[in-house]
Amino acid sequence: MIFIAGLVFIIAGWAVQLGKTLARKERNISLLFPALYGIGCVLLLAGNFLAKDIITGVLNTICAILAAILFAVLLTWKKTG
Repeated sequence: MIFIAGLVFIIAGWAVQLGKTLARKERNISLLFPALYGIGCVLLLAGNFLAKDIITGVLNTICAILAAILFAVLLTWKKTG
């Protein structure tokens, strides 16, 4: 169940970004995209470690860290810009 919840968050993040890109013709990254994607990766990470799938868990950890970095960069850019 935790895997499904993680995938739902990831798909929701991509849907938000796709909607912003297609409907509004904007190429900026939505702040919701890395937030939802990061939450999804953390949920997948938790599921991987509960299932004792360490390799995939490490890869999801890397994705969650990258999403957190992107979120922090976007926050600082929005505050300064």
